[in-house]
Amino acid sequence: VGSCVAMELAIDEDTTLTPGTYCGGISITGTSKVTLQPGVYVIKDGPLTVADEASLSGEHVGFYLTGAGSVFSFAADTSISLGAPSDGPLAGLLVMEDANVNDMRVHQIRSNDARKLLGTIYLPKSILQIAANAPVADQSAYTAIVTMRLWLQEGPTLILNSNYSATDVPVPSAITGGRVVLTK
Repeated sequence: VGSCVAMELAIDEDTTLTPGTYCGGISITGTSKVTLQPGVYVIKDGPLTVADEASLSGEHVGFYLTGAGSVFSFAADTSISLGAPSDGPLAGLLVMEDANVNDMRVHQIRSNDARKLLGTIYLPKSILQIAANAPVADQSAYTAIVTMRLWLQEGPTLILNSNYSATDVPVPSAITGGRVVLTK
């Protein structure tokens, strides 16, 4: 996980972030445009929140959520465009929760502009709630979701593309060559 590069980071301006451990989480508000440099972003003991009309974008980025309160939430009027790393410890993983999570957490995608979520969202002990009025992940070559529960609320359109050859982001071997399914 490494030492903290920031504590309870609150962003309300355009900025670029570098990979590292963000203790207490990251809050992006207002009309901020936040660009992520490629790499792994550890969100420790706090949430990753994008609110108001803020935007978050990055290519070859992965989020590792660890500690108390480490969830993500993308509000309705935000813009989210993210692609997972093509190599390194989180290759192919856009979001991964700590394996030691012992409580069911709720992660939210309410953004009406979360059209690119390229990679695997791995939340096997948590809930992923999608409540957007516009298509989610439809501009991704592929999106894979592993979650304890998937809540689709307010009539969202979740697109799980499987055009694996259209990206350099690796696909988990368990899902290549198969069909897309919902399973218990």
